[in-house]
Amino acid sequence: MKGVSMDEFRRNTELERSAYQDGELSLGRYNILIGLHLIYGIFLTALICYTMSGILVNYYGNHPFIFTILFFVVSLGGSSLARRGSYPIALLGYTITVLGFGSLLATVLPFYALPLIGAAAGMTLVVLLIMTLAALIMPKAFLSMGRTIFIALIGLIIAELLAMLFHVYNYGLFGVLGLFLFSLYIGYDWARGQRCPKTASFAVYTALNLYVDVINIFVRILSLMGRRR
Repeated sequence: MKGVSMDEFRRNTELERSAYQDGELSLGRYNILIGLHLIYGIFLTALICYTMSGILVNYYGNHPFIFTILFFVVSLGGSSLARRGSYPIALLGYTITVLGFGSLLATVLPFYALPLIGAAAGMTLVVLLIMTLAALIMPKAFLSMGRTIFIALIGLIIAELLAMLFHVYNYGLFGVLGLFLFSLYIGYDWARGQRCPKTASFAVYTALNLYVDVINIFVRILSLMGRRR
């Protein structure tokens, strides 16, 4: 890092850590906060899809490249912000990320029938509950597979991009693989969240990770259950 001494870098790192470590919570309150923030993210996503889908579909249709760039900038920027600083900053970063994912999802849902969307949401909830319970029972097993599922996810993303590039994309195959990997990620992210300091900031960041998993699982299930209406 140019212009920053090692001592200054260490002090900045300690400030980031201390911001997260202020206000330790009990395990019960910490997990309740994770759940409440996850519900908040899902509710905000549903609100965006319900109120702004027409505008966002139209904008995406006219400016797909700009929309995609904005999605990545907003989502990655919000995620980066959520992992740094105090609770208000973490919550702001989480909200920004949700706005990005909610806007993207709003361009997809109008093309599916409402009963199908409801069924996919119900199945996503079942996956979330099962994998969270599994992580509670055997957290070490999920923590040990973190690097493996990360490498597998990168491989899947590359394979999907190549398949789309060469027009050989298989929705069934990639849908099942993605569903499997993000289901494992729910267990991993929950188990990892239990190892973090029990603060409101870390509750937000854990909820953010779970939110991304849930949205990806929902979209995969929706695409597997049926193509567009």
